[in-house]
Amino acid sequence: MSETAPSRFLVVSAAVCVVACAVAAIVPLATGASRAFTGSVTSSGLLGLVFTVRSVQLLRSTGRPSLPAAVLTTIFGGWFMLAPLLYGDTGFLPTAGVQLAGTFISTFGLYVVVAGLASEAGGTP
Repeated sequence: MSETAPSRFLVVSAAVCVVACAVAAIVPLATGASRAFTGSVTSSGLLGLVFTVRSVQLLRSTGRPSLPAAVLTTIFGGWFMLAPLLYGDTGFLPTAGVQLAGTFISTFGLYVVVAGLASEAGGTP
């Protein structure tokens, strides 16, 4: 266990990524999107959950962000923002839901990355 606990905002930021990744995985299933879009985004969401959950787990156990997990989390957020544009007309709800989840993942995931970089450089996360 770490000598210093991570800030509450940092833990919440990492947890927001977990929830948003789960939402991105579920939205295509719940909104009846095309099979290709649903398969791609749902499988990406499940894979993204591995890294988002790992990011929270390592943050809580070490007190510091794990850069590999946080960077991969942020990349999945970018994918969720981009995927609806690549699959064409996926419909309003699948597009909006997946892109909104991606925005949350990218925003809060990038915050965790920057906090990790700051803590490695000796700054305060």
